[in-house]
Amino acid sequence: MTQIGQWLTQYETDVRFADVSGMEHLDMLLTRSRIAAGQAELNPEQQNRLLDADQHLLHDAEQFYRSIPQVADLDKWRSESAASPEEWWYLDVLTSVPQLSMAGD
Repeated sequence: MTQIGQWLTQYETDVRFADVSGMEHLDMLLTRSRIAAGQAELNPEQQNRLLDADQHLLHDAEQFYRSIPQVADLDKWRSESAASPEEWWYLDVLTSVPQLSMAGD
């Protein structure tokens, strides 16, 4: 398995456990950044797996973010690392956006 394949497998595992520590969530975001840097190397099946994992992260973004401020300031990390939104360092922003309800809900 390639290094990026290993990172993808780790990320897929990490997004399924939103109830762990903020340090573990930061490690997950670092793994996601590594994947973003090498995303061109992913084959179509891996791209689909990444999309699915990202959907898990988005669905539980508030729960993931809840423990991060205890150990880190995401705004500071973003500015120091120049992270792009694709790297998911914006969980604090995502969790502050009101959820839009679908028509007919």
